[in-house]
Amino acid sequence: MKIYHRWLMSYLPVFLTIVSILIFLFFTVLGNYAKQQAVKANEVFARNIMQTTDSILRFSEQTMIKEILTNDRIRLFFDGDPLSDPYETYLISQRVRDLSTYLLSIDSIYLYRVSDQVVLTSNTMIPLEQFADRAFLERAMKAEGAHPWSVIRSFREFQGETTVQKQVISLSKTIPLNSGVQGLIVANIQLSKLEEALRELLVSDLNFLSLADASGAPLIGSEPSSGSVLTSLTSDYSGWTVKSGFKQTNAYGYLSSISNVWYAAMLSSVLVGITWLFLAARRHYRPIQLIESNIRLHTRNVNRPPGKTAWGERQDEFHFIRTAIDELVEHSKDFDKKAEESAGFRRRLLFKRILEDAEPLLAEEWELEMQRVGLADQGCQIAVVVFEIDHMNKFVGAYSPQDQSLLKFAVSASVRETGQQMNKHVWCEWMRQDQLAAMILAGQGQTELDAWLQSFCNQAGQWIGQHLPFTVSCGIGSVIDFPGHIARSYSEALEALQYKSHSGIHAVISYGEINTPPQGHLLQYADRIVSTAQAFRAGQTNWEEQLRDLFATFKTAAVRREDAADFIHYFIFALDKECKTLPTGLRLIWEQEALPDIRAKVEGFIQLEEAEEIIHTVLRTLSEQLQLQKQKRESRKFILQIKEYIEAHYSNPDLSLTHISETFQLHMKTVSRLFKEEFGENFVDYVAKVRMEEAKRLLVVDSPDSVQDIAHKVGYTHAITFIRVFKKWEGTTPGDYRKMNRES
Repeated sequence: MKIYHRWLMSYLPVFLTIVSILIFLFFTVLGNYAKQQAVKANEVFARNIMQTTDSILRFSEQTMIKEILTNDRIRLFFDGDPLSDPYETYLISQRVRDLSTYLLSIDSIYLYRVSDQVVLTSNTMIPLEQFADRAFLERAMKAEGAHPWSVIRSFREFQGETTVQKQVISLSKTIPLNSGVQGLIVANIQLSKLEEALRELLVSDLNFLSLADASGAPLIGSEPSSGSVLTSLTSDYSGWTVKSGFKQTNAYGYLSSISNVWYAAMLSSVLVGITWLFLAARRHYRPIQLIESNIRLHTRNVNRPPGKTAWGERQDEFHFIRTAIDELVEHSKDFDKKAEESAGFRRRLLFKRILEDAEPLLAEEWELEMQRVGLADQGCQIAVVVFEIDHMNKFVGAYSPQDQSLLKFAVSASVRETGQQMNKHVWCEWMRQDQLAAMILAGQGQTELDAWLQSFCNQAGQWIGQHLPFTVSCGIGSVIDFPGHIARSYSEALEALQYKSHSGIHAVISYGEINTPPQGHLLQYADRIVSTAQAFRAGQTNWEEQLRDLFATFKTAAVRREDAADFIHYFIFALDKECKTLPTGLRLIWEQEALPDIRAKVEGFIQLEEAEEIIHTVLRTLSEQLQLQKQKRESRKFILQIKEYIEAHYSNPDLSLTHISETFQLHMKTVSRLFKEEFGENFVDYVAKVRMEEAKRLLVVDSPDSVQDIAHKVGYTHAITFIRVFKKWEGTTPGDYRKMNRES
């Protein structure tokens, strides 16, 4: 039998026994809690019965008191003559009957008058000696009893009645209420009606209830012999006592019958189970102790005190065994990881040594690598392809280092898988942050490797462009047969990538297809670069055409990326030199906005078209600002000439926007707009202001000129027009203005 099953069979009986006991105890405690809650509910039930009963009795008493205080006929009955009107007596009897009908709990009401010893009921009026309830009246007149309601008693109205006597409780009130010298009014409540009013509260299969009067005589219900009274309440108002409890049921009796003997038996069972567990655990601990001893003998923890960790803490045996196994597994993983990293590092180092030709390649190292790819004992063809990420600066700015590593891993994996799908072995490693070098190994008998390389680069580049958020360009080196020439193929692949500025991004460039330009060929463009920059600075209209021609000429030549960068940088230098002579405002715009913008955007360009578009856009914006500044200077010159003309010819009645437009050969809307921009007011207001200033001067000086003469002098043909405009500007007429200023 396995140790698992042995342990299970040892502990399972104990577990089941203890769980059963705990379940039993749980339900026992739950039953006790339920009993406590039931006792509280029973108390609420009994208190509700008492409050309901007191409410019925109080309402009946208050109704009787109200009737005594408010009914004039009853008062007249007790004050009246024995020979009073029989009809009045009938009406009082009828009122007594109505009260009995209104108060459902009251069975009967009668009035006793002391003056003539008569009793008035709802049925008749008889002398006291003939009234069957005479004994109660005599006791009531003596005011016996501490409560307003009597104990249970038998009642009948007429002597000699053969009907069954009613069991009632009675309320007696003296007339008047304070002295009681005139008589009594008595109300009887039949117990059957009171029980009927409480019937809905009394019917229960779980609870019993008994109601007794002040003397202890039962009124409603009775205590069952098998029940137990849980609640006993006595009313301060009526003196009645309510007793309630639970009827004895099987479930309740079972829970109540649990004694301390049962609890002791349960506790003993738990102790036996604990002892059983202790003995079983001790028996099963022995194999674990042996395993621990063996581990200590063969690990470096042999000198550690038993039961202690490396930090002196207590340590159980399972933790010790688990720690020893974890250490063993961890050491095994570390060894495998280091071995794998060491192999990978050695392969990367060998790859770089081969491509960069840093150290001579040993024949044994090459043979070992060929055996790994299955090309041992046979010659092979080798070619190097370099994949370069386009727009590397955007790639670095858009992704975190972790994301960059993940994307670069995807590139290398796709290159390897593409080679495997095309039945070639591809050995690739990242040589630079943006360049993945791939060494293609093919058997000696295979032909058309050059065409295969083109297809391979196209498929790998297409997959990367479709599935990754960037593109790559490929440079292909020459196919060689000797491992010592691999570095040359690698250099040729790098050289091919230098012509991305001509071929564009996402291109496949073979070294055999490029034409290397002669040294110093960029010098032929220097004069055109300077002349284009000067044309822009001078604001010539054909500067954009010169810029396009310059870039078109340069693009026709197959130039390396480094040469294209030199071309762009020299053009920016020429622009900067020319723009330093711009006016201060435009020079600051060039130095603080345009120049930094061009440098930032052309950084990392690949095609000349990209750099051309960036430079053209920035220069066009700057050119528009230059033209706007020139226009503003010319417009200001015109507007100042118009201003001087107005100040010299304000006395001309024909001076208007039309006159100015014809004189200066400008459109009226242009004149009005320029005036608004320069002076902040329209043309008409400005002319009126000049005329009003001159008019005020003429009105103030001691001159015999009339208002009409002054109007003609400042350009108004009609004096009434002059007066209206003057009052609009100064708030007063010209005559009042002259008088006010001359008096002052």
